[in-house]
Amino acid sequence: MEIFDSVNGPGLPPAAVALGLFDGLHLGHQAVIRRAVETKGLVPAVFTFRFDEEGSVTKKNFARILSPALKRERLRALGVQAVFEPPFSSIMALPPEEFFQKILLGFMHAKAVFCGGDFRFGKNAAGDAGLLQRLCEENGVAFTVVPPVLDSGKPVSSTRIRAALREGDIGTANRLLGYPFMTGGTVVHGQHMGHSLGFPTINQLFQPGELIPRFGVYATIAEIDGKKYIGATDIGVKPTVGDSFRPAAETHLLDFDRDIYGREVTLSYYAFLRGERKFRSLPELTSTVLQNAEQARELLKEKI
Repeated sequence: MEIFDSVNGPGLPPAAVALGLFDGLHLGHQAVIRRAVETKGLVPAVFTFRFDEEGSVTKKNFARILSPALKRERLRALGVQAVFEPPFSSIMALPPEEFFQKILLGFMHAKAVFCGGDFRFGKNAAGDAGLLQRLCEENGVAFTVVPPVLDSGKPVSSTRIRAALREGDIGTANRLLGYPFMTGGTVVHGQHMGHSLGFPTINQLFQPGELIPRFGVYATIAEIDGKKYIGATDIGVKPTVGDSFRPAAETHLLDFDRDIYGREVTLSYYAFLRGERKFRSLPELTSTVLQNAEQARELLKEKI
């Protein structure tokens, strides 16, 4: 899969283009992208973007559901062959007509375009699906609005998924996503307390702009060197590198005790086990962590 972040260069071969922010790549997004992938004789491509400046985020309560790296992995798995993902600051001032001519026609060489009914584009989100349809018709480009995917009678949306994750409702989030919610990041040094207490853990920091699920403990699976490991992941604010406090995911992996500092590890979340709590003693903490790990083993033993 080729990834582009500017219009420099010759651009794509004739393409079927799915348009959207596609944060989370949920079932509704997958339906739009699948139409582009299934179009015969054209390169299946995606136009999306990334918020590169804090002030450019205009969506209320927005937080990334998927990291850029995980988003690209999911796009590749869906069969996308080319992704145009410019920083939002580089396109936000383009009027809708210029966006269409410069990006969709001039660089992506779109011959077929797919989007959801609520897709907006151009400066101040002035362009809508109706304008896009007219521009496509005027330029001989096939255009399709893909109907929303419904769940419980309501459209699947990133807003619903964010709300579920902030409540710790992993079951609902995973159903709407169509796959287990995932976080990823570099394994960093923590306080090393877990190792001394008999349950070594890996620590990963959440990045600015990333959605942080409800604080508490989750049943998770990590894949390391092609092998899956069940874990209990505690999400909360903890002292980390440099004695600063940042939201982190601290995971006790079952049947795993290797040094993987500096490695990138992806966690897949399957169940919420318990909320935050304070412990009266270290033995109580140890007992609870090990109990949560066994709960995770029982829940996920069929998945590895």
